[in-house]
Parts: sequence; structure tokens; C-alpha cells
Amino acid sequence: MLTKKQKEKIVSSPLRDGELAHTLERRHVVMISMGGIIGAGLFVGASASIHATGPAVLLSYVITGLIIFFVMRMLGELVIEKPEVGSFLNHIRRGMGHNITFVLGWGYWLFWISAIAAESIAGGEMLQHYMHIPKEYSFAATMILGPILVIAMMITNLFSVRGYGEFEFWFALIKIIAIAAFIVVGGIAVVHLFGFTQGHVENIWSHHGFFPNGFIAIFTIIPTVLFTVTGSEVATIAAAESDKPAENVAYATRTIIFRIVAFYVLSIAVILSIVPWDEVIPGISPFLMALQALKIPYASDIMEFTILVAILSCLNSSIYATSRTLFELAEYDDAPRWLIHTNSNGVPKRAIITASIIGIIISIASYISPSHTFSYLLSCAGSIILFVYIAIGLSQINVRNKMQKENIKPIFQMWLFPYLSWITVISLAGVVIAMLFNSTSRNQILITCAILGVIGICRWIMWLNNNTRTTRRKTP
Repeated sequence: MLTKKQKEKIVSSPLRDGELAHTLERRHVVMISMGGIIGAGLFVGASASIHATGPAVLLSYVITGLIIFFVMRMLGELVIEKPEVGSFLNHIRRGMGHNITFVLGWGYWLFWISAIAAESIAGGEMLQHYMHIPKEYSFAATMILGPILVIAMMITNLFSVRGYGEFEFWFALIKIIAIAAFIVVGGIAVVHLFGFTQGHVENIWSHHGFFPNGFIAIFTIIPTVLFTVTGSEVATIAAAESDKPAENVAYATRTIIFRIVAFYVLSIAVILSIVPWDEVIPGISPFLMALQALKIPYASDIMEFTILVAILSCLNSSIYATSRTLFELAEYDDAPRWLIHTNSNGVPKRAIITASIIGIIISIASYISPSHTFSYLLSCAGSIILFVYIAIGLSQINVRNKMQKENIKPIFQMWLFPYLSWITVISLAGVVIAMLFNSTSRNQILITCAILGVIGICRWIMWLNNNTRTTRRKTP
């Protein structure tokens, strides 16, 4: 935590242009990492996973949680060894080189730009419901309300990095309190205290068994589950702007597995105890169904408010992650250099404004497209995170091998190296292969590969142009 003198120094000494602030504290970084894995994917998207897998989805979340935990452990080893390097993108640069980082950096940027667009539309529709706007005006209302939310979150990011951290702290806290309260109330209901009679633990296995859709369903649903728990890597981006980067990343990395177990596994176990899995309807929040089954007053209002907070939290983090990705790419000439500009508070305002404007444009294009082409492309962008995680694993393996040759022992180690590192990378590659053999996700992964391929071609063209200019300068 910053001391009083350090805080006074930050206030009295404006930062140089292109220099980021370091005013985030551990509580901000921890809550950012927590908020990153709690979104609409948990509150609403879990219904599809439950419907497809049955009670065995609990094992899917445990397996996925372990994969994410090991990825973050490997990333933690990289960050803690050289915290001055920056976010995970520059650590991929350490292990995989500039070309791979260029491709994945712009792919990651596309991932979060897509999130801005998606959350803008979802938030606009949610506000429209709150405001009781007639259906005949729904299109215009969403076109106005969505961009207003983006602009509001853009302003919080422009004010200061601490402003972003404070908003995300409270957003994440609300989500955590909501889930904790649900687990407590649901747990009380399941053991039939205080007059509750609706819940039964036997519901988890009494409706066609624990594996109603077969054992293999545990693994086929992992790609879907994986996308709902991604976002923890944002903590390493935020840690680069904190008072103690290494310590904050270490703490966030150590506790991620407990967060996934608590937020996902426990809450879904409570849901399955109250609402049998075969009564869960895809697209409808299973949390809402459980609260309604328990006859909790104002259940719909509680869930709608929680989902709106989750949308605002994701939108806030999307703008932050997108702008910092642009900033770091620009530092290595992988993006226009004018994006490096920062104000006296150490905020990359040009990168923030650029990301927000592009997100609004994509959301409008996605919403008005009659063929839903943009929406389809946006859904495919989510697969890019798989390749980012694979690159993190390979980077840790490469950097660790170099360290071993130099007889250097990392401070924060990945266990059972290199075996567990390779198992994690192979598991992620297995998810990609599984998606290729799944008819519903095959096109998604193929288009993702095509997007990364196009970015790679752009990198190659830039390389050719740079070489041509160099040759011309050398020619008399």
C-alpha cells in the first residue's frame, strides 16, 4: 500500500508523457482479478452448461478452474521474476518474440473490443427494460443507451487509473456479496432451516444420475466453460500500475483457484440442489430460477440489478484492458506511436478514447446488421483467448529453460516443471482440437484462426515495408 508521503509525491509530481501511474493498491488488483471471472457468463450463461452436461458440469468447472489456475501460476512466475516488464503481453514477448506478440496482442485487443460492443448492447437492453421503454422504441433506445454506458465508463477510465480501480473494486464487491448471499441462503434452504423445504442435495444425482449426458460431456463443455472464467490475466495488466506489482500478482495468482471453486462450483452446486438440472432452461439465469423456487421476494429485481452490475464491470474492464493493450503495442511500434501519450495522471487518454469509439462503432454495426455477420464475428473473437493462454504457457517454458541454462532459480515457481507446464499447454491445445471436432464450435475456431492469420499477414507486410525503406535509405 502506498504511504502518505508516496501519495503526496504522486500528487505533487506530474508524470512524464508516456509514463503510467502506479496508484492501484492490492485491494484493487485482487478485486479486478475477482471481477474478471464473475460476469454474465456465470449469472446467465451457466444455464446452457448445466443443460448440456447435467450435474457433471461441476467437474467441468473444477477441471477448467485447474487449467486457469496453472496458466496464472505460470504467468505469475514470469511477472514476479521481472515485474518491471509490464503486463502479460510483454512477457509473451520475452518468451515467444515480437511477431507472435504482435499477432496475439492485436487478437487480444479484438477480444476486448468485442466485449465492449457486446456489453454495450446488453447494457442498453437492460436499461431499456428498467426504464419501461415501449417495444416500438427499443431499437432507438438501445442505440442511445448502449453508447451512453460506454462513454460513462470511458470517463471513469480517463479520470485516473485509481478511478478505474475504485469503480471495479465496488463492482466486484457487489458481485461477490450477491454470490456469497446466494450460497448462504441456498445452503440454509438445502438443509431445511428457517422453514425452507424446497431444496434437496439428492437433486444433484437423483435425476438420471450424475452423468445424465455421458462422461464425455464433462470435456465437450470445457470450451464453453473456459470462456466464462477467463479475465484473470487483466490483474497482471493492473498490477503493472500498482504500488507493488510482484506482491500483488503473487497474491492474486495464489487465490484464483479458491475463487473459481467458491464462485462457480459452490453456487452451481446450490442451484442444482434447489432446481433439478433437467428443469434449467438455457438462456434464463439459473440463479433467478433458484431464487424463485425458494420464493425469495423481489428475486427478479435482485438478479437484474446484479447482472447490470456485472455488465458495467465487464465494460469498465474491457475499456481498461483494450487501452492498455494498445498502449503496450504502441511502445514497441506495433501500433501508432501517438497512442503512447498520457496525461499528468499517467492515463493513456488517446488509447482509451480510441478503444471506446471503436467499441461503440462495432456495437452499432453489430446491432443493425440484418445478417448478424458482425455478431458472429464477435463471438469468434472469444476463442482468441485460448491462443493467448497457450502462448503464456509456452513463454513460461522458454523463459524457464533459459534461466536453467544460466543457473537462475525463479522466485515464484511453477510446480513440477516442465511436466505440469506442458500438461497445461497440451490441455489448452486439446480444447482447440475438441472445438474443431464439434459441429457447433468448428466454424468459430476456424474463423478465429483466419483472424489471427490476417493479423499475421499484416505483420509480414509491415516487415517487408520496413525492410524496403531501410534498403532505400542505404541506397545512394
